[in-house]
Amino acid sequence: MMAGHSSIKILSGSAWTMLCMNDLFYLIGDLGPLFIVLALTGSELGVAISQAHVSTISICIYFNDAINLHQTG
Repeated sequence: MMAGHSSIKILSGSAWTMLCMNDLFYLIGDLGPLFIVLALTGSELGVAISQAHVSTISICIYFNDAINLHQTG
């Protein structure tokens, strides 16, 4: 659960350090980690949306079973 957050933190710290070095070589090299951070952030957002969807569907199924399976008569 924490691997995505940790990798984003490490890579964003690396990208920020490269950006603050004020050298043309590091500025050009900084675009790679920056795009990787953006891609990882997008994938983390996708995972969060997917987990929310699955949790919502599971809760709806459990509520439906709790209401309809325990009725008497």
